[in-house]
Amino acid sequence: MKNVDYSNQIQKEAILNEFKGNLFEFLVAQGLARKSSVEHQFLLDLPADFKERLSSYEEMIRTHEPRLLVKLPTLAGVTVQKIWEEISSASPFNQWHVIGKMVATNDNDLWNETDIVGTYLTEEGVPKKLALSLKLTKDHSFVNTKSAGVKSFLAKYFSLFGALSARFQNELNQEVDESFLMMGHRLYTIADLEWTGAFDKRWSEHYTELPGELSGEMRTIVHENYYRVALKLRSHLQDLQKENPALFFDSLFALCGFGHEDIIQVNCFHQDYELKTISIKRFADLFEIKDKKCTILPIKDLSSSVDIRIGKVVLQVRVKPMNKFTTAAYKINCSIKVKE
Repeated sequence: MKNVDYSNQIQKEAILNEFKGNLFEFLVAQGLARKSSVEHQFLLDLPADFKERLSSYEEMIRTHEPRLLVKLPTLAGVTVQKIWEEISSASPFNQWHVIGKMVATNDNDLWNETDIVGTYLTEEGVPKKLALSLKLTKDHSFVNTKSAGVKSFLAKYFSLFGALSARFQNELNQEVDESFLMMGHRLYTIADLEWTGAFDKRWSEHYTELPGELSGEMRTIVHENYYRVALKLRSHLQDLQKENPALFFDSLFALCGFGHEDIIQVNCFHQDYELKTISIKRFADLFEIKDKKCTILPIKDLSSSVDIRIGKVVLQVRVKPMNKFTTAAYKINCSIKVKE
């Protein structure tokens, strides 16, 4: 079990989101196995410690968000029915698994984005897998699709540009380091301390290391730091797009959660855990744009997000601290919203 400070609202929300996501995945997979008449095998295939983990998830949610525990099975049930209506025309499924918790994988793009996988036989008797990406999300929110370290983001996800993306990655890393030093110097100046190039005990003993707990001028300084990094990131994304628009367009698929075209994205949207809608999207539903055009939108003042409009999809690329803002270990969270 993770060591979490439940008095810290940000940490509490993050861990509860993880636990409810794990429970939701299990309930949906179990429901699909029941629909396929293989629930008994599904339960037998669970790892030895999985029931213990489920119990710990349930206990934590019961303690901190008891209403959710009542609503989760209902949300899972309607999601199962919606998925079944979409996939029941396939051959009968003989197996269901929750990826990452029950099955060893080859760590490729398909399994990295898969939460639930079903196995069935084609008419020719060949085993085939159906991969589902499953999310439980607040209504009207962006759906998280990818998280990566800022210091490898361009090199990894725009690797098709070769040396150019590597050069831009180095320049982005330099901006991260320089902006971090500028932020630290300004914060230490306000605190009437000497900045030596790193946050030390003098800071942690008297000030918070969590960005959400800052206030006033200090909060603005931290926001300006992420804003500078986001501006640099946007500039490099624009340059990559100018270099090769089609290649840039294709590089966005993985950031949108479609590193593999066979993924099916299932999103259950709720408001206070009351069902609003269930969205099921395949690659072709979102990205069959013949001219491969997309628009990188301007950054709003002090925002740390770069928004890219791709047809009816808005991809949000956001610079965030890993947790504490006192280290230069930032991450980039990607999420999407579909404009119907």
